[in-house]
Amino acid sequence: MSNDIEFFIVSPKTFVKETTQELYIKKSYEAFGELMKELLIPDPQDLVEDSFLFYITCDGENDKIILEDYDFVFLKTRFFDFKSEAIKYSLYNYYNPRGIKVNNLFRDGKNYFVELTKYIK
Repeated sequence: MSNDIEFFIVSPKTFVKETTQELYIKKSYEAFGELMKELLIPDPQDLVEDSFLFYITCDGENDKIILEDYDFVFLKTRFFDFKSEAIKYSLYNYYNPRGIKVNNLFRDGKNYFVELTKYIK
């Protein structure tokens, strides 16, 4: 250190791998999976007769997706607001083979609604 200036010598041959972004992306996929677990009804054929509307509340603590081994907290509202197409696609892939149509995914305040309808045969 000379005159309050600090010098660092970096070798261009040494590769420094950044893992923070990779870890965040991996954990965001895990958090998305946790959200989808809340939206996918096991055996929906038994529950959906003609039409079925259910919602998920994202108010206060209910908005948080907390992963056990990660300090960052993901928010369900962020996924709904910025990944709604991915959510719709995942819902479609889950419910469509079971004969159920995902009619709508919409928001009312801090509640997000999913409207399901059984296909008419």
